[in-house]
Amino acid sequence: MSKGMIIYAIVMGWTLIIYGGITYLIVKKKELSLISGFSNRPKDEQEYLKENGYIDVLGKIMLYSFYMLLLATILPILKVPYGMEIGFGLFTIFLLGGLMYLQKFEVPSKRKKMLWILGITNVIIIGFIGWLTLSGSSENEIYIEDDTFVISGMYGIEWPLNQIEEVRILEELPNVKLRKNGFSTGNIKKGMYKLEEPYGNGRLFIKGESGPYLYIAIKDDYVIFNRDSEEEVNKWFEKLMKK
Repeated sequence: MSKGMIIYAIVMGWTLIIYGGITYLIVKKKELSLISGFSNRPKDEQEYLKENGYIDVLGKIMLYSFYMLLLATILPILKVPYGMEIGFGLFTIFLLGGLMYLQKFEVPSKRKKMLWILGITNVIIIGFIGWLTLSGSSENEIYIEDDTFVISGMYGIEWPLNQIEEVRILEELPNVKLRKNGFSTGNIKKGMYKLEEPYGNGRLFIKGESGPYLYIAIKDDYVIFNRDSEEEVNKWFEKLMKK
């Protein structure tokens, strides 16, 4: 297991412990003070929510979403293709939809307001996730402009050509140790990663699992990218060598 996956397992393990613990206390121990804002409601509202099934429905939403979060955690560890995307996608959709459904059991005078708030929040969250997925999945444009090597888009760079110290072709991608700040889904790796020595920290713009890959380095950074065809990679190698 890679260092990045170990860190992921530790972080998600603690997340599951905390989420599962809160779910257990609310569902089994009836610690209703853990429900956001419940303790600050008037007593008549608290009794209405209990009698109308609000607490029971909330408990089921939390319990089932915990199982989905557990599944979303396990799938990437088992290296199931698109496991993380599928798992966390299902978790997010279920949780957001469940909270909308929960408002059916809310105090009548607050239902409409809460539905509006949750509806707007859901649109923002889903819109952001959609934008992030599209931006991360789209291929970065590569070009040279005014003696500057440019990779546009998310995690892009602009390097003066006279600062480039090394350009070479790699037949295989070096072993990835850790994703530091990047986008990773399926066979796409984009952003800041830590690779095996002697590479260390740098930037990847990888789509698919086949080479060759072009390695371009300046003093304190590097990029490794591939394209749809070997000819395109070779073309960029020759162009940069001439420059």
